[in-house]
Amino acid sequence: MLRMSRLTTRRPGALLAACLLPLLIAAWPTAATAQYLTRPERAWRSLSTAHFDVFFPAEMEEWTRDVASRLDAVHAGVDALVGFAPRQRITVLVEDPLNVSNGFALPFRDQPTIFLWPTPPDPTSLIANNRGWGELLAVHEYAHIAHLVRPSRNARQRLIWRLLPVDVGPIARRAPRWVTEGYATVIEGQLTGSGRPSSAGRAAVLRARALEGQLPTYAQLDASGTFQGGAMAYLAGSAFLEWLQAARGDSSLVSLWRRMTARQDRGFAAAFTGVYGASPDELYGRFSAELTGQALEAERRLRSEGLSTGRLVQHRGWSSGDPAVSADGALLALALRSRDLPSRVVVWRTSDSAETAAARRARERLMQRDPDDVPAVLERPLPKAAIATLHAVNGAAYEYPRFLPDGRQLLVSRSVPVGDGTARPDLFVWDRESGHVRRLTYGAGIRWADPSPDGRQAAAVRCTAGVCDLVRVDLASGAVTLLSAGSPAVAWFRPRWSPGGREIVASVQSAGRWRLAVVPADGGAPRMIGDGEWSRYGADWAPDGRSVVATSERGGIPHLARVDAATGAERPLTRTTGASLASDVGHDGTTYFLELHARGHDVREVHADSVLAPGAPALLAALTPAVPPLAPPSADSFATATLPPSELYGWGPRRWRVLPGASASPEGWTVSLMAANLDPIARFTWLAQAGLGEPGAWRGGALSAAWRGLAPTLSAEAFWTEQRPSTLRDGDVVPTSLDAVYAGVHAFADASRSYARTSWRAAAGASAGSVDPDAEGAERVGRVLGYGEVGGSFLVSGDRWSVGGALSPQLATGRTGADQWTRARVGSSAAVRVAGVRVAASGTYAEVGRDAPAYEQIAVGGMAPPFFDERLLGQRLAMPVLPPGTLGGRRAGTLRLALPVLGAEAYYWLGSAGDRLERWHRVVGAEYGERFPAIGFVRLPQTAVRAGAGYSLDEPFRHRLRGYLSVVYRP
Repeated sequence: MLRMSRLTTRRPGALLAACLLPLLIAAWPTAATAQYLTRPERAWRSLSTAHFDVFFPAEMEEWTRDVASRLDAVHAGVDALVGFAPRQRITVLVEDPLNVSNGFALPFRDQPTIFLWPTPPDPTSLIANNRGWGELLAVHEYAHIAHLVRPSRNARQRLIWRLLPVDVGPIARRAPRWVTEGYATVIEGQLTGSGRPSSAGRAAVLRARALEGQLPTYAQLDASGTFQGGAMAYLAGSAFLEWLQAARGDSSLVSLWRRMTARQDRGFAAAFTGVYGASPDELYGRFSAELTGQALEAERRLRSEGLSTGRLVQHRGWSSGDPAVSADGALLALALRSRDLPSRVVVWRTSDSAETAAARRARERLMQRDPDDVPAVLERPLPKAAIATLHAVNGAAYEYPRFLPDGRQLLVSRSVPVGDGTARPDLFVWDRESGHVRRLTYGAGIRWADPSPDGRQAAAVRCTAGVCDLVRVDLASGAVTLLSAGSPAVAWFRPRWSPGGREIVASVQSAGRWRLAVVPADGGAPRMIGDGEWSRYGADWAPDGRSVVATSERGGIPHLARVDAATGAERPLTRTTGASLASDVGHDGTTYFLELHARGHDVREVHADSVLAPGAPALLAALTPAVPPLAPPSADSFATATLPPSELYGWGPRRWRVLPGASASPEGWTVSLMAANLDPIARFTWLAQAGLGEPGAWRGGALSAAWRGLAPTLSAEAFWTEQRPSTLRDGDVVPTSLDAVYAGVHAFADASRSYARTSWRAAAGASAGSVDPDAEGAERVGRVLGYGEVGGSFLVSGDRWSVGGALSPQLATGRTGADQWTRARVGSSAAVRVAGVRVAASGTYAEVGRDAPAYEQIAVGGMAPPFFDERLLGQRLAMPVLPPGTLGGRRAGTLRLALPVLGAEAYYWLGSAGDRLERWHRVVGAEYGERFPAIGFVRLPQTAVRAGAGYSLDEPFRHRLRGYLSVVYRP
C-alpha cells in the first residue's frame, strides 16, 4: 500500500500540508508516474457489488471478475477482524502498468480507493504463498481501507478534517508503516490461511536475520537500506503483531485502534502503551530476543540431523538472480543486483578464481615490511571476475539469463516500455563476445525463457492481463505458441527442457500449492509430479532425464531435493537454516543454486547425486515465526457472488475536487479557486477556476476540459483574463503593449509515445478571441491563431552515468486585428548525470515576423499564464524573477544551467531580446518545480507547482533578490 504522509493538526503547517495532500501523494518518492497510470484510451468496463465499484480494461475482465466475485465476502471477513465496517463505497481499479505483482490502497475517508496489479508473483517471491493472487491482494488492500478509514471520535479533529480537501483518519496519519503493513499482512494470513504469515519465505528471512544478529531495530522496522529492509514492515511487523496478539489476545489490536481514534487525542505510542503496558520499542526488544531464541533452537535441531548447504562458489552481499550453467559446464551466468545500481548480467568461469600475481606480490611486500603482521584468513572463495557483462538500458535491467547450446549466446529478458506509458518484459539474445543484443519479441510479456537443446525454440512464460501461460517461442521469428493456458487460479513458472528435447518441466500454482508438471514439448495435457502435499518449484532436469532437482518446502524450510519425475518421491540434497533456491543442473550433475542469508544470496553448488538422510526436519510449532506454522490456520474459501455482465465505462462516475491555487512574484499576487470534475481513470476531466489579485498579475477565469478516450488527448477551453504589468512599481521597464484583457476559446490535441531510449510528442491547436489593449485610444481587436508543435527526446545511460536531450520546435501563425504574423519558437535541453550529480542545460529561442504588432512581440519575464494553455502566448518567455516584458523585441533567447541542491535546483539563467541578441540579463537562483499528470482516482487534475528565488546580476534590477510561487491546474 502507498502510505500517506503523517499529518497532524498539532504540527505547524499541517493544515497547509493537508490542503495539498493530493500533491503529496502524487509526489510520493516510491511512486513513479507509471504507478498511477491508467490508460483511459483503452476499452474500460465496470462491475458493481454491494460495497465496491470496480473498473478495468476489457482484456482483464477474466481476472477482474474472478476477484470481484469475492469482494463482498472479503469485506465481511475483514470487517469482522478489524472491528469496523466502512460505510463508504470503495473504488477498485485494475491495471497492469509494469507487469509486476503489486497493489496499493488510498484510505481517503470520503473516497477510499484500491489499485490492483493483476500479474501474479512467482514462487520465490515473499508473496507467492496464496490460494490465488487476486484473493490475497484484495484481502491485503481492503484490510488497509477497513483499518485506516476508521474515523476519529474527537469532535475537533473531525471538524478540521471535514473542512479540508481530503479527510484522512487518525490511524492513517499517525500509525508507523510497520503497523499499517504488518496488520494488513496479519489479516491476509488469518483470513486466507496462506499469505506471508504461514509462508516458508517469511520464516526463512526472519530466521536468517535472527541467527546472524541482523533483525531490524525498532527504528528500522518501517524500512532500512539493508537487504530486504523494505520488506521488514510486512515480515517482522506482522510477526510482532502476532506476538502481541498471542500475549494479550486477538482483541488487543482492536483496542489499540479504538484508543487511536478516541475522543482523547493520542498518538500511536501513547495508545500502544495504554493497551500493552509498555512502549512499542520496549516490547519489540523482547519479541526480538524470543525470536532469536526460537531461531537458535531451530538451528540446533537442524544441526542434529546434519546441515548440508553444499560448497560456497561465491559470497554475495545482496540478492542474485537464478544461476545458469553453460552446456559444457565451464561458464555460469546470473543477474547481480545491488542496493544503489541497476542489476547487471555477468558471466563467470565455474572454476575457482586464483590469486593474481599482482595480488600475491602485494601480499608478500606487506609481510616483508611488517613480519609481525598476520595474513588474512581466506575462508571464502576469491571474488570472481566477469568475463562478460550486460548492463541495464536506461535503468531497465536484463534478467533470467540462459545459455544457448553454443555457449556464446544467451537468452535474456528485459522490461521494455511499449509506448503508452506501460512496460512489458520481452525476450532478447545476447552475444557475450560481441556484446550485440537482438530483440526477439515485442510487448509479449515473456520471461523465464529456456532454449531447447537444438537452440531453435525456447519454452517460456507469458504473463498478460493477470494470466501466466506456458508458451513456446520460435527463436528465429519470435513467434509465440501456447503450450498450456494459465488462468486467474493457475499460474506457470520457469520451464526447463528435458535433455532429449521432448518434454518440458515447469512449476504451476493451483489450489494454493506450487507443483511440478511435465508438458510435452509439442503441447498436450500436463502431467503432475507428486500429489502436491507441499510446494515444490524451480525444477531442472537431472542428467538422467528421469528426475529433476527442485526447491521443496517439505518440513517448512525451502531446500533442494531430487524428485523422481514418475513417482514424485524426493530425496533432499541440502538441509539449511536459510533457504535453497533457483537450482540449475550441469551436464555432469553439478547443481548451482542460491542460498539465502541475512545480507543476500550466496551462490553454492551441490551434486545431484548427493546423499542425505531422507525425511523432513523435525521442527516444532512452538518455534513460529522462526519456522512457518506446521499446521497453517484454517480458513474457509470466500463465498463467490454471481455478478451481472460488466458495463461500458463511458464517462465514468463523476467526482469533484476543490483546491486553492496561488501565484506570487514580482508581477504581483493572485489567489484562485479551482473546482475539478474527474472520473477514476481521468478519461474526461473538466474544471472551472477563477482568480483575483493585483493588476500586474494574471487575473480572470477559465472553463476547460480534456478528453483522453482517444490516443491523442482532445482539449478545449474558454477563458477571460486581464493583466496590466505597466502598473507595477517597476512598470517603467514594462511596455504598455502587454497591458490587455485577453479572452477567447481554444481547442487543441496532444499525442505522445515513450520508449526505452526515445520519446516523442506532437500537438496542434487553434484559437479565436479578442485582445482589448489597456491603452488610450486603443480598441478591442480580434485574435486568431493556429499552431503546431513536435518534440522528441532521448536518454542513454549506464550504471553511473546518463546523457539525455530534447528538442521541441513550434510554429504558429495568426492575425491580431489587421496584422498577420508568424512566430517560430524552439526549446531544447540536455542533461548529463555522472556519479549521482546531474547537470542540466535548457534554452529557448523565439522569433516573430517583422510585421507582428506590439502585442505579438517577444517578451521575456513574468509568470506563465495560469488560466489557459501557455502555447497561446508563445511569444512570452517566462522568467518569474523579472517583471513581464523586462526584455523584448522581435527575437529572444534564454539559456539556463542547473544543478541539484537539497531536492531543488540551483540555476544560472541568462536571456536577451531585441532585433539582435546583444545585451544579456543574468539571474542566479534556486527553484523547486514539479508537474503531475491528471490522477483520476485521487481526483487531481494536471498540476504544476513551482517555487523559487532569484538574484539579478544586471540592471535594471541588479542586486535584487526576488521570490516566486505558483500552483496551477489544467484538466
